[in-house]
Amino acid sequence: MNFRITHVYLLLNVLLFIALGCKTESEQTNKNATPSKITQISNLKTITEIQPRMKPFALTFNDLIEKGRLHKLPTLTQKEIATYFVEAIDENFTEEYKYHLLDEIVTATNGKMMLIAREYDNENTVWLCLYDKNHKILNAKEVYYDNAEGNYQVEASLKNDTLTLFMDDVNEGKYTEKYIFEKYFKIRQLKN
Repeated sequence: MNFRITHVYLLLNVLLFIALGCKTESEQTNKNATPSKITQISNLKTITEIQPRMKPFALTFNDLIEKGRLHKLPTLTQKEIATYFVEAIDENFTEEYKYHLLDEIVTATNGKMMLIAREYDNENTVWLCLYDKNHKILNAKEVYYDNAEGNYQVEASLKNDTLTLFMDDVNEGKYTEKYIFEKYFKIRQLKN
């Protein structure tokens, strides 16, 4: 009797081992498939790589001119002026002006955005410039301006990917304009 029970237990163990070790054809095929969690993570990674956050900035007369921040920056060389397409950005380009790379706002796989400044004795300008991945200029927006006459001034602030321009015009008074950046950093003005 003991012999039969041992054989039954042995037979049950073998059948259990076979049942647990064997998989259906669909289970074996799915073994090579990518788990859905990895797919979700890679999709999330792709979304976040599309448009990184922009570096916030504030451009004020006090900071750039009175505290001498603009004057302390290195002057762009002729090669850098060509590289950053300064002649295309500045319609009043001359050799008398000093140009500076003020800051890099964002770098992405499809391009970059930079602040390029023009310094002169009685007039200063800063442009927010968008370049494609081949470093060609796509767009330039004036985000700072001052002149000795004081009849027009522009200051700017970028927070949470929203650009605010603060204008002071002797004829129109003080007013603001707001812009947001859409896909691929395309700029769009918000209505007041």
